[in-house]
Amino acid sequence: MKLFEHIMGFIILSLGIVFVIQARLGAGAIDAFNFYVAELLNDRFPFITIGRIAIINGIFATLLAYLLSKDKKVFIGIIFIFIVGNFIDAWQWLFSFVPEVWFSTFLMRLILASVGVIVIAIGVSFTILSGYPPSPFERLLLVLDKKINNLSVTKIFIDGTYLIFAIILGLIYRDVFNQIGLFTIVLTFLTGFLVKHFSYHINRLKSRKGAIKNVTQ
Repeated sequence: MKLFEHIMGFIILSLGIVFVIQARLGAGAIDAFNFYVAELLNDRFPFITIGRIAIINGIFATLLAYLLSKDKKVFIGIIFIFIVGNFIDAWQWLFSFVPEVWFSTFLMRLILASVGVIVIAIGVSFTILSGYPPSPFERLLLVLDKKINNLSVTKIFIDGTYLIFAIILGLIYRDVFNQIGLFTIVLTFLTGFLVKHFSYHINRLKSRKGAIKNVTQ
């Protein structure tokens, strides 16, 4: 059951990522980086997709975490980055059937991005509560934190590094504001609060279901 929750969390997370990317109001630093890499390479290499870049990026994060920690357990997270990457591409494909006019106005894009942020937070909450190994980037965060000894600073360092690269790639792409914008800030500072909020309510719901199940038995 917990494995199912973990996998479901990554599937939900990938849907939220696609919502935010499609809204074009600013994605998270890592997702913006993946988007620009995929867009810049896709003309020359048509098989390159955002999901496949996400997988490659996740493998890089895993290798870096291993080099810093020498802990072979970090490689377990690669399994789950494949789930996220493939579902990003799957949701992107499904989204291609949605008429573009539906999200042509700023209001509709704002709604889509806002829903995306909430969906991302719900997905992350499920993966955390499952107790299974974290994603490669969360694992890298934990490994680096052992050296920096400040989780907030470590998170800012990772996100800041990816944001700088995303901005550089966005300038090369000649549309830096396609994925760098308001919601880049929202995702950076609001996601943690939302994850805590949804984790609390998901835990309460699971506890309530457990209590009802025990009574019926």
